[in-house]
Amino acid sequence: MKRREIPGVKRKLAVLAVVAVIAFLGAKEFMELRNFKEPVVVSEAFTEKVMLSDYFEGIKGTGVDTPVYLFDSGVPGGTLVFLGGTHPYEPATMLAAYVAMENISVSKGRVFIIPHANLSASKVGMLGNAYPKFLHVQTEHGPRAYRIGDRSTDPLDQWPDPFTYVHYPSKQNLAYTDARNLNRTYPGRPDGNLTEQLAYAIMELIRKEKADLYCDTHEASLMYPVVSTYVAHDRALDVAMMAAMELSATTFPMKCEASPKSLRGLSHREVGDFSPVPEQGYEGVLAVLMETMEPFIDRVAGKITEELMMEGKDEFLQTASEHGLLYCVPEYDIEFGSPMKYRVGRHLSSIAELIRQMNDFFPEKEIQLQWPEFDGLMENGIGYYLHDPTKAHSTRVFWN
Repeated sequence: MKRREIPGVKRKLAVLAVVAVIAFLGAKEFMELRNFKEPVVVSEAFTEKVMLSDYFEGIKGTGVDTPVYLFDSGVPGGTLVFLGGTHPYEPATMLAAYVAMENISVSKGRVFIIPHANLSASKVGMLGNAYPKFLHVQTEHGPRAYRIGDRSTDPLDQWPDPFTYVHYPSKQNLAYTDARNLNRTYPGRPDGNLTEQLAYAIMELIRKEKADLYCDTHEASLMYPVVSTYVAHDRALDVAMMAAMELSATTFPMKCEASPKSLRGLSHREVGDFSPVPEQGYEGVLAVLMETMEPFIDRVAGKITEELMMEGKDEFLQTASEHGLLYCVPEYDIEFGSPMKYRVGRHLSSIAELIRQMNDFFPEKEIQLQWPEFDGLMENGIGYYLHDPTKAHSTRVFWN
């Protein structure tokens, strides 16, 4: 008896096969980014690595727990907390942290560096945006790859999003995606969502270590008014204003803005407001956020490629500049673009200048350190300052 064929079965099986292949290829790329590790060869000033969960156990074993590197001179002085990677798709912040970690020397005070403040967000690409998973820095020992992540915590680590995110404790309504945005969830809370717990853990580090200066590094689109700017909490405003004036007079143009009191959840406002612990005699940290210009994330930029990320040259931004639509200083010039070494150098000199000004304003909080700054980065490039992990002692090599 002849077997009757069910209509359309072959076509359905073919569609399922195509879907399975696409899902496999997508999952392969997804897992490559999630499992990729970045090397760092810490300098001889390295003291120890701890996990952020050592300051708040609630995030232990989760995707947001992240390494914290300490460089302690052993000489009493001030304490700096330096954050890279709050928004991993702003990677000059992470690279600035790595260049600092590989070359820093500290003769007074302590420095805590977190290269990936939101480690979870660094392991996922921005949903719906087609851009490269990695960037590469050329070094004498070959190209070194780094992840280009997302803006917010990976949905695999925190899901679902609310219809509206209600910020704690202000109760201000924010966009639903801000529930996974570290720089909208400060000061955080121990029983909140995972990103709020991450913010709380960073606050606990600051409070328990009685930090004196907190620097949260970012990158901004050129159409964002605070690009090329310090944004400083009330207590840090004099220090930041003087640093901006000094940098503008000697090194590169730098703006300074006061942290608005009506926008909640942002580090420069909440870290400043919620870090004091009066009963322990701790007056709180000087909180400053800083931005460099990143054409890669501008809405009007053309093809989103690794070359745009590393060199920042885009004809659409040039046209926007000629029509006075950009806020960056100096004005955008496609012949120069916004190369990664320029952005990393700006961040390292911007923090170093804040330290110098804090030392003048508050001698009791003095920090003495050295790391590569703007002129060195512009002359030598980033790769010059990254060391070969295969030739370094194993106690100085870490993988993030």
